[in-house]
Amino acid sequence: MAGGSALCEALPWDSRFFGLSIARAVPSRLDAPTRDAMLEWCRSHGTDCLYFLGAPDDTATIQQLDAGGFQLVGVRVTLARSAAAGRGDVGGHVRPAAARDIPALRDIASSAHRDTRFHADSRFDAARSDELYATWIENSVRGYADQVLVAERDDTPVGYVTLHLEAPDAETDTAGRLARIGLFAVHARYRNQGIGRDLLRSAADTLASAGVTGTSVVTAGRNVAALRLYKSEGFNTIDVALWYHRWFRDERR
Repeated sequence: MAGGSALCEALPWDSRFFGLSIARAVPSRLDAPTRDAMLEWCRSHGTDCLYFLGAPDDTATIQQLDAGGFQLVGVRVTLARSAAAGRGDVGGHVRPAAARDIPALRDIASSAHRDTRFHADSRFDAARSDELYATWIENSVRGYADQVLVAERDDTPVGYVTLHLEAPDAETDTAGRLARIGLFAVHARYRNQGIGRDLLRSAADTLASAGVTGTSVVTAGRNVAALRLYKSEGFNTIDVALWYHRWFRDERR
C-alpha cells in the first residue's frame, strides 16, 4: 500500500472556485487498506470532497467505493478521431473567437453544460457549477485554449468549440501532433440546425492546418446528443470511466 501522500492530490483551483477543500484520488484501483488510507488522508487534511475516477469493469474497486461511502456521479466517455475523419463541408459561418464574444459565450456556457457530474451532485451549488463553465469559456478565449472557434447566426455567437494542442512527445510522436477538444456547446435555441456539425468540421480543418493527426474529446455519458454527434463526425469511443465523489463535511458536524 502506498503512503497517503501518494494517494491523494489537492486541487487548489477547484478548491478556490467552489470555496471548498477538494482533492482527487491518484490511484484508479482500490483495495480496502488503500481506500482507508486515502480516506484518512482526506480527514487529516480537512478535505470536503474527494474525486475518484475508476474503470466500470473493476468490480473489486467498485465494491470498495460503495463500502467507503462514495457516490457515483457520472460516466466519462473519451472519444477520438483522425484528422481525415473529421473533414467535411461547413454550411454556416465559423470564425476564431474574439474578446468581444465573451459575454455571449459566457451566456451560452452558463446553461449548456448541465449534464456534468457537478450538476449531478446536489452538494455542489448549481449556480456555482454554471459559473464554472462560464469562467472556463472566458479563460479559454483569453488564452487558456490554443484556439476557440465561434459559430454565428445573424452576427451573434450561437456556439463554440475550444481546441488544445498537446505537447509533442519527441520519442513517440513522429507522425504529427495530437489535440483535444475542451468545451463544445451550442445555444439551446439553435440546436438541431447543423451548427454543432459545422463547429466540429471547422475544428478539423483548423487542426489539420496545424499538423494535427488526431483529436480526442471527453464528454458525459448522459450527454446523448453530443455522443451521437461525435459518432456521426468520425469519433470513436476509446475509453469509459466512472466518476465518484466522497464527501466528508457531514462527518465533522
